[in-house]
Amino acid sequence: MKRASASSSEYPVPKRTKAGQACTACRRQKSRCEILDGRPAPGVKIRCHRCKVLNIECSFENPHLIPFPPAIPPIQPSIPSPPELESHRGLNTLATVASSRPNVEEPAGSTIHSPDFRSKERAPTATAPIWGSSVSRIDWTATPILAIQELVRCPRCETSTQPHNVGGLEDILSPPEITSLLEIFETRYTPWLSAQPGPLEYTNSFLDIVRCTIASRELSPTARSAVAPQLQKLTEAVFLREIFNPQPSLDSITALLILSVWTPICGTGVEARDGRLLIASTVSAAMNLHLQHASKRALSLRAQKDGLSPDQQAELVGCIQKWRLWMHLSISESMQCLGTGRTPVSEFSKQDQDMLDLSSLPEFSLSAVREYRLALIARMFDMVEIALKLRLESAADLGHFFEQINESIYSLEGLSRLFAPLPVITPHDTFYSQMLLAKYSACRLLMMHHALRETRTIHERDTPQMPWFDAMAGGHRVSMFWGRIALMGAESILTTFLATSDLALLSTAPDNFFVTIAFASTWIFVSNFSVHQLGGSKLGGASELLQSMTIQRLNQIAHSPDHAPARCGHVLSAAMNAWQRRKPESRDSSGSCDILDIPYASFQPISNPALAGKEGYINPPSYQDSANIRASNSDLFMDDAFWTAFLQNLDSDTLDAHNSVPT
Repeated sequence: MKRASASSSEYPVPKRTKAGQACTACRRQKSRCEILDGRPAPGVKIRCHRCKVLNIECSFENPHLIPFPPAIPPIQPSIPSPPELESHRGLNTLATVASSRPNVEEPAGSTIHSPDFRSKERAPTATAPIWGSSVSRIDWTATPILAIQELVRCPRCETSTQPHNVGGLEDILSPPEITSLLEIFETRYTPWLSAQPGPLEYTNSFLDIVRCTIASRELSPTARSAVAPQLQKLTEAVFLREIFNPQPSLDSITALLILSVWTPICGTGVEARDGRLLIASTVSAAMNLHLQHASKRALSLRAQKDGLSPDQQAELVGCIQKWRLWMHLSISESMQCLGTGRTPVSEFSKQDQDMLDLSSLPEFSLSAVREYRLALIARMFDMVEIALKLRLESAADLGHFFEQINESIYSLEGLSRLFAPLPVITPHDTFYSQMLLAKYSACRLLMMHHALRETRTIHERDTPQMPWFDAMAGGHRVSMFWGRIALMGAESILTTFLATSDLALLSTAPDNFFVTIAFASTWIFVSNFSVHQLGGSKLGGASELLQSMTIQRLNQIAHSPDHAPARCGHVLSAAMNAWQRRKPESRDSSGSCDILDIPYASFQPISNPALAGKEGYINPPSYQDSANIRASNSDLFMDDAFWTAFLQNLDSDTLDAHNSVPT
């Protein structure tokens, strides 16, 4: 079935000329060539979808060869925007930074290339409304995880070093070294996927190569610098063959899944792939093998009352294996897509749910515990995806939207009672069950972030005369009610992250896990700034200490400067220094405000200075002029001045951040 096109558009997309049908690489391979990223920001190179997935050079990096449609002139609004909206520029700066980072890096003489963050080339030349439709920007509030991913991604080095071609795994590592790396991967990395232990016998397969490549980060810096680039080169060679294989093996799909979750640490300066694109391609390959229907067939075989023949028994085992792989793909895709604005290709079907039994505790075996945890994660991500699809249609519907969001939170809390005791009641995978608590808190934070953004967007559209954070529902000021839950979730993520004492296992976390840590820490910056802007007081509690300890821990567990925790730690260090310059000077303890103790049900409108002395306030702020406060910045999500200082710190703190990372 052909895709329908909108022929009524005032600016139809012209057909490509024959000279611009495809890039050079796609023409050579006779492959379909598409540009999915739209018109790039100035100074940003663009590649077609295929070249981006394969991480190869694309002739479209020359902007004169890109077959873009003519630019669409902006539509001038008939009604001028309210002056209040003009101050909402803080996220514009961050959004512009996140979407316009060039693929450049400072040449390094050492083998390990460390990322270079140059704010001069990324600083925006102008700000635009963050609710605008510009495709060259990433709306931080709409796609918070994507914005963090863009900020911390390691750009490609133009002077990257590439080793000579290698034949196979045994040309790089000795058999004992291969076995050791496979064992490291299966004992430290596989549990993150809640997967069953894999084979330790190596066959030079794509799966063996990928497992050794990821586990090679555990080697000493000297050994890693010698073998990791060669392993990366071998992985790339096999990857190009497997990614477009119409009938890949289950092991090859597993290998692609691993590459989408962990970025190899090789120090060659090669730009990392987009995990979301890679997992989407892997899911598509799995669907070609009909893995999404494996649960239906397995349930059908289980339902047979007359018993199964030996052939049917073998088929059932194979169906369960395929179903588990499909669940790992579905969960990993959800993990990669949550908070990025991308809808997962895979679905958690009714048959998949029927395969998972959460009605009783599992047997305390390693296999049973991992399958139980797999079921919990799948159910949790499914709940979050449903909640993130909820929309506030109008300001008048806030009451109903408030109930829907709260019901989603209550359902998630009900699920948490099933996995909260796991670290205590089972001796298997205790550490990984503890990290499940961090994922749970991250899901709550994303749901609250979504609810707050919906409220803000609709109220600024429908009732611009009233500050969005004064909106009431169910007797609560929703910004404070949900903001409190979000702040507690952010602090809980950092607390769980810092509570573990096994730093060796913590360093093995998927890349997206560290992005979640950075998102939680950024949310605390948002909360600190919000309390400061609205009342001139401090947030109180241990928030800033948690942030400082988190930055230190991220740098402590990083294997190299291009490891995800090192990149996240560097960005958070810059944000911390920017906040230190912006926060109010220290005053006596009476000036602090513990947001967690505020009685939200009776919290009075902050817009009325006359209410500052009434009961229900804790350390009420002093108001010189409430209008001036709003005019200075009515944006609860920070302002341009903060992110300008943040950009400056990305440069000034680079040397200190890198010196603190072991290489």
